[in-house]
Amino acid sequence: MLRFRSSRAAYVAALLLLCSIGHRAYATPARHPPADAPSITGRVTTPDGTPVTGALVEVLDLERTVATDDEGRYVVSRMPTGTFVVSFRAIGYAPEVRRVTIGSTNLTLDVTLKPSPIELPSVQITATANATSALESPQPTTVVDAEAIRRTQAPSLGATLQGVAGVHNLSTGVGIGKPVIRGLTSNRVLILDNGQRLETQQWGDEHGPNIEVAGADRIEVIRGPASVLYGSDALGGVINVIPAGLPDAIGRSPFMHARLSGGFATDNRQPDGTIAIEGASGGLGFRASGTGRTSGNIHTPNYELWNSGNRAVSGTSELGYHGSFGTVSGRYTYRDERIELTDEDPTATPYQRIGEHRARLDLLFPLGAYRLQANAGYERNRRREFEEAAATDVALGLLSTAFTSDLHIHHPMVGPFIGIIGLSGQHTQFDKFGEETLIPNSRANNLGVYAFEQAELGPWRLSLGARYDYRHLDVSDDADIGVTAQTRTWNSVTGNVGLLYHVAEPVALVLNLGRGFRTPSTFDLFSNGVHEGTIAFERGNANLKNETSINTDLAVRVLSSNAVAELGGFVNVIQDFIFTVPTTETDPASGFQIFDVSQGDALLSGVETSIDVHPTAYLHLHGTADYVRGQNTTTHEPLPSIPPLRATYGVRLEGDLGTALHDAYLSVGGETNARQTRVNPSEAAFFAEAFDGAGYQSAGYTLVNVGAGCALPTSTAWSMRVDLTLRNVLNTAYADYLSRLKTNALNPGQGRSLGARVTMEF
Repeated sequence: MLRFRSSRAAYVAALLLLCSIGHRAYATPARHPPADAPSITGRVTTPDGTPVTGALVEVLDLERTVATDDEGRYVVSRMPTGTFVVSFRAIGYAPEVRRVTIGSTNLTLDVTLKPSPIELPSVQITATANATSALESPQPTTVVDAEAIRRTQAPSLGATLQGVAGVHNLSTGVGIGKPVIRGLTSNRVLILDNGQRLETQQWGDEHGPNIEVAGADRIEVIRGPASVLYGSDALGGVINVIPAGLPDAIGRSPFMHARLSGGFATDNRQPDGTIAIEGASGGLGFRASGTGRTSGNIHTPNYELWNSGNRAVSGTSELGYHGSFGTVSGRYTYRDERIELTDEDPTATPYQRIGEHRARLDLLFPLGAYRLQANAGYERNRRREFEEAAATDVALGLLSTAFTSDLHIHHPMVGPFIGIIGLSGQHTQFDKFGEETLIPNSRANNLGVYAFEQAELGPWRLSLGARYDYRHLDVSDDADIGVTAQTRTWNSVTGNVGLLYHVAEPVALVLNLGRGFRTPSTFDLFSNGVHEGTIAFERGNANLKNETSINTDLAVRVLSSNAVAELGGFVNVIQDFIFTVPTTETDPASGFQIFDVSQGDALLSGVETSIDVHPTAYLHLHGTADYVRGQNTTTHEPLPSIPPLRATYGVRLEGDLGTALHDAYLSVGGETNARQTRVNPSEAAFFAEAFDGAGYQSAGYTLVNVGAGCALPTSTAWSMRVDLTLRNVLNTAYADYLSRLKTNALNPGQGRSLGARVTMEF
């Protein structure tokens, strides 16, 4: 049995801490802008005229952020010409979003922030062509901020987001967590790294998105199709992991900051550490960050789950320049993972090794009243599977290389409309290696043309868009699986219309109608072999069409001075839905049942609700509930991997404890999951033992969690805060319906676990 030792993580954390020691100078807002380019200047105050100190003023399109001084004044210097979205936010106040047009002269923009005890969601940039408040977006959008990410203390993207209404986690132990949005996952949910799409071979249930969330400033989640802006694979939703914008020191002194975070969870002996160093001089800004985490085997309330440890190390470097001509920036990320895979045999020790390289170049230039944005991305995802811990020969090797590009122009106001016209391209190459084979080598080229418009018409908010996509696939000869060289082409037309109507000051009605699509993957088309991840022999279908969907959302949103609530429902009709059907055949070599890939129609419908209430400044109540019903309307059977009815709830006391402890909180909450009674027949055969072999698993389950934290008293040069989380307080034995390990072991749910995190900023 392979174990990881916490000493390695401690060594890495100590080394990173030494690297953080260096020059530290702290910037203050410029009071007088330079005269060589236009600037945005202004003052941020409360309704009674009191200045708001330390409010963050961000030009979202340029990723430039400044803070207000003691008098509430701010300056954003050396602005390019064009139309931009500016957000104003401060703790204890409702955020404001303004659209401004910069010409050849300075612009004065004074803003009043209204006090609000509610942690209102910040602006979103993923669901629409131009940034808006998340509550103003016609499409269902959730923003998870850095504070919530820190408190979650989760090692995977799926686990980080599983508390969001409508989002669940398809997990394989701790290391693999795939987000499920409204019952759809894998290639039907698109994952973005700050807008760059990830091609991490998500067609496999045990292939998780290879992205680190520890350094994220926020995560934006679109629930429902977003193919107009993102093309294929956004049929079920989009998740965008967004870091903070690169800093700049335009009009102020050069500076450098550092942040160090370390945590430990007791259940699976999981230490982790993150360090980030950033700084700027003039328009030049940089950031470098690194994260390491490791864990031993999962401990359930009854036993230790064999071969379930993992390790991940990742690092990111960024460099950019802000000038009056525009912005140019580059980013590179490397990630290395080793994930143990629990097998039906407790003595087996299979594992995966995944290496991920990503690079991206972003350019932004004003063109008179227009603004040109261009980016180019590169990704190399190398996945190796080994049959046992001591093995050095690769059993199955999968290499995916992708080049992506996007070019779009923001046009000025045309009547009430403002929006973009864009062109996107992608080249993906897949190569296999190793002893086994499952799918052939292939190369794919994609081209998309799109337009997206937004308008504000009194109490109405309107968004509409359209897109055309073309895809060409070349497949190589592969005698091992009986595939001959061939080509395939697909095209698709998608669109979206969204309406938001402010019925009254606190209430808005939202209607969104969207068409999404997904081009079949090489695995769907040409697989012909044993797929250990699904414990099946799978045969593809080379004649598959595009999946297409029509999704309708209807919701009511309420935003008052002390409450935010949303209640909505959706219906998603999917044509040519791709699924597998069991045959009566068995593969002689493996003994696995043979499944054929087929197409039909599917219907998913459900409801989602969330509410946040602050009855007093110190008391915060939070709750969500979601339910989705998935039906294959061709076979008249339930869809597999559909989450059951779930409710989450929590109470948090927060505030300052005298002069010693600041931003303190104490929370008690939990989640209740019903039993999923609508199980796909082929799925039921796998899950029979896990759900019917023990009485307590036949019903749903409830987990109780407790959290606490505060900022400790420090000097003005640095800060420190501590967060504690106790999960599954009652040590409840349970089997998560979306845990893939339940097919191998009874009640694999994690037992009681104490997590601690210390975060320091210099």
